[in-house]
Amino acid sequence: MTVAPALVPVTLAEAIVDSSVLMCILMGEPAAPLFIAAMEKTGRLYMGAATRAEAWLAAFNAKGAAGAQQVEALLVALQVETVDFTQESLLHFVAGAERHHHKVDPKARLNLGDLYTYALARQMALPLFFQGTDFANTTVANAMVLLGHALSDKGVPQPLIAH
Repeated sequence: MTVAPALVPVTLAEAIVDSSVLMCILMGEPAAPLFIAAMEKTGRLYMGAATRAEAWLAAFNAKGAAGAQQVEALLVALQVETVDFTQESLLHFVAGAERHHHKVDPKARLNLGDLYTYALARQMALPLFFQGTDFANTTVANAMVLLGHALSDKGVPQPLIAH
């Protein structure tokens, strides 16, 4: 399905950020500049506390203390707000696990870290910045698609094509 250019918003008011995006940026993957530009066009960005911890650990594992510091600096630069996991979050987490956990849904395959992000996106009813195909097989809206980006078959955002 192609979205007409006039219907694609230039910005998003709010969105959730998954750790996959931070790792894409940290590792200098091709989609990194696309994510940075898109997140800079988003009014408010949120990340769950558990997802922030997951991103810190993934960065630390990939690049040591310097990587963890880079992720934290990126979160500060993008003004990503950390949201606590609450009793309400737990309800969305459980619903997501029952429907999309990797042992239940062979397409979404959400793992523990994904389920924390899924819960926040559902709780706040906001689109999600992510990379990959896991969340694409859930009801969570893809922030990059909403901003007009096509995706590769691996769920990697592609550059916008000028019309």
